Amino acid sequence: MTTAGRQLVDRLEAAVVGRRRELELLVAALAGRRHVLLEGPPGTGKSTMLRAVADAEGTGFAFVEGNAELTPGRLVGHFDPGQVLERGYGPDTFVDGPLVTALREGCLLYVEELNRVPEETLNVLVTVMSEGELHVPRLGRIAAADGFRLVAAMNPFDAVGTARISAAIYDRMCRVTMGYQPAEAEVEIVHREVPNADPDFVARVVDVVRATRTHPDVRVGASVRGAIDLVLLATELAPLRDSHPADPAVGLDAALTALSGRIRVHEGADRGADDIVRELWEQASGEGPGHDRAAPRGGEARPGKSLKADGGSASSASAAERILEGEDARRLLDEQHRQTNARRSLERHPQLAQVSPEVGVLDESAFDEALADDADAALSLLADLTGATDEKLRALARRLAARVVLDVARTGRVRSGGIGRPVTAPSDRALGDLDLDASLEALTLSRAGGGPATADELRVTTWATPSTALCLVVDRSGSMHGARLASAAVAAGAAAWRAGADHSVIAFGREAVVVKAQGDDRRADAVADDLLRLRGFGPTDLALALRAARGQLERSPARRKVAVVLSDCRATEGGDPVGAARAIGADVLGVVAPADDADDAAAFARATGARLATLTGPSAVPAAFAALLDR
Repeated sequence: MTTAGRQLVDRLEAAVVGRRRELELLVAALAGRRHVLLEGPPGTGKSTMLRAVADAEGTGFAFVEGNAELTPGRLVGHFDPGQVLERGYGPDTFVDGPLVTALREGCLLYVEELNRVPEETLNVLVTVMSEGELHVPRLGRIAAADGFRLVAAMNPFDAVGTARISAAIYDRMCRVTMGYQPAEAEVEIVHREVPNADPDFVARVVDVVRATRTHPDVRVGASVRGAIDLVLLATELAPLRDSHPADPAVGLDAALTALSGRIRVHEGADRGADDIVRELWEQASGEGPGHDRAAPRGGEARPGKSLKADGGSASSASAAERILEGEDARRLLDEQHRQTNARRSLERHPQLAQVSPEVGVLDESAFDEALADDADAALSLLADLTGATDEKLRALARRLAARVVLDVARTGRVRSGGIGRPVTAPSDRALGDLDLDASLEALTLSRAGGGPATADELRVTTWATPSTALCLVVDRSGSMHGARLASAAVAAGAAAWRAGADHSVIAFGREAVVVKAQGDDRRADAVADDLLRLRGFGPTDLALALRAARGQLERSPARRKVAVVLSDCRATEGGDPVGAARAIGADVLGVVAPADDADDAAAFARATGARLATLTGPSAVPAAFAALLDR
């Protein structure tokens, strides 16, 4: 870095607290004419840092808020309809969007929340980053002026309404990761925003806010913005109560108000955000728990419920036709979990000695190497290790599996991913941006037909975001270990990745066990853990499983309903599975069968019109889901 660059960083460091390394990387990347991706959770100063760099260098700054409504037209610009009708297409009738403005002026284009931007719009940015120019139909080529750079920011931990960033984007950008600043830096930030606050109180507030990020029941903790708001609230609330900000009641109320909406509690946690904030505040104040632990949300678990053959409720049913949910399902799963694998039975896996060289040991680095060498063999081994008789090894394997199977599940490309796709519609039927080309074409056709040109001929671009409910049905009959266990867990992760809370998971043999009910917010890793500890036995009642799936999908208001059956579809008990499949009411019925045992599944798919995908191993599950659902 040049002397001027070091001096610039020195000046910026005084304005951006605790970010020396990130400032150096950003300044160096921009000086090297590179595009940059700033990646980190909210409240880590991504926008603050970039604005400071732009202001210090005197560089122009075009801001774009990334969201599902950022169409290519909004990013690039558009032709003014009135001017086009009067003067035709040309440079003087084009209204520049932020991308064209940044290209012409040679300034920074800052795109916030990049992973919320639709794929069609991202493709425009890929072209600009690759070629340094943009071709606009009817306008021509716009070359990037010297100084143009794309800087994007995103929160990689938020999966709601986001899409995966493609390798094409990552390949064209330098990535700067940003975590939370050290505690002393966050204290200084709060003092800058609330300069007259009591230092001891600020330190306590920062401790509480930082504790939200590591609490076992919290998925996403609060940023330093929460600490700032908490101190400000307490400072303003104290005089109203003729008290002091550090008064326990004042501080607790301020903490609940400032933090409870900012933290995200894990799905399936037995406490809400208010209880967690209260616990952390009282611990920081040295007051102890001071409250009764909240009861599990949603009341007691629902008792098991049976369904009739037609999908309706029944007060009683035969043992061969039971659908277990709530306490009954939990009891059966707990019984399954008590069955374990002795080390001798695990020795059939050739990678065991590498991954677990001795009792009670699991070498995660060795497992990562095994995963890279043979993913299916490594996943099969890990699935069996989660049921090891060795208690310490079993705990280590379950913790590792919770991460690994979900990582594998997310390797599949989700086409919809909660982000809509642009469609053209008449302006009297939908709200959206004017589609000039489609509108002019409709007006021309109307005039050619002798009819009057009216506003009804105008066309708009709107967004269609399909809501999808998904039910995964897993065959647990027969031999259930190794690759089959791992495939079931990865499939559960893929279902959660695609449908969020609006998915259910059913494991079936003679009985259908609802591992996760439709709409329940159980954590994906907890569901995968339940499936990994299943043990197979008994006959296969596929018809019962399909009726259970129908019952789950009927709970969802989603417009698109999907059922995916992970099975060889060799029914050995129960009613007619073909009739149950035809009555399931799903828009898509998919079957995922073992590649070496798919004959019965293929026959079932032909008879029911289901889509069929075959599976060579656990790592192929995401591709199988894509083959079934992304068409």
